[in-house]
Amino acid sequence: MLDGTADNGTAWFDHPDIHGENREPLWRDTDAYRAAMRFFTERGIPTATHAIGDRAVRFALDVIEEVGPGARAPHRIEHIESIPDDLLRRFAELDVVASLQPVHATRHTRADGTDNWSRRIGPDRVAHGWRTRDLLDHGAVVALGSDWPIGPGDPRIGLADCQLRRPVEEPDAAPVQPWQAISAREAYTGMTAAAAYAAGASAELGRIAPGSLADLTVFAANPLDLAPEAQPGNAVLATVVGGAVQLHTNTAKGRS
Repeated sequence: MLDGTADNGTAWFDHPDIHGENREPLWRDTDAYRAAMRFFTERGIPTATHAIGDRAVRFALDVIEEVGPGARAPHRIEHIESIPDDLLRRFAELDVVASLQPVHATRHTRADGTDNWSRRIGPDRVAHGWRTRDLLDHGAVVALGSDWPIGPGDPRIGLADCQLRRPVEEPDAAPVQPWQAISAREAYTGMTAAAAYAAGASAELGRIAPGSLADLTVFAANPLDLAPEAQPGNAVLATVVGGAVQLHTNTAKGRS
């Protein structure tokens, strides 16, 4: 956990926020972070770094470049709330997974900049926030999640939000940086194939194919054919884990 959160002033940015905060790492001895990353990488242990501010993301990428790639799974950076243009290409170049939570952008910030996050870090860094589209366009593997319980745990909500760039249940809300919206296919890839790649398990997880683990969800309608607003209401007919049906609509009622 290289830094904290921008909202409470503990993220690590290149420049302080309006309160003079958000300017320091949580690792007071950043050489210790560097040593830990090298320790795990040399032993084939995948790493995930919590980095929200631009300085934290830059430092994490610099260290990953120093220690080299992971043997069993790629290095991963979590959250990545605001980064400048020059960092976008480095994710693909270093094979670092960008792990983002779309609901943070849509539910913790506002398009008019009146939320705490936006006011604290200022308009320039807000304009470089939540760059899902830009990271994809620069070739990065973007894994999408919820950060539950910080965000809604139902993935259908997050998948709708990242297409709309606003809370799916608030049709009148202005979208937050709508140019960062992604398609339904890109959204579902982020929660399936990209997440499997981040875990170093692309051959077993994240796809429906012979030889893969039969972990899947059966929806009532093809989610790729639905409008974003219809995603949360797409009924789950069954969930399958390891080939065994764990939940089915005709047995779920009244049974645990």
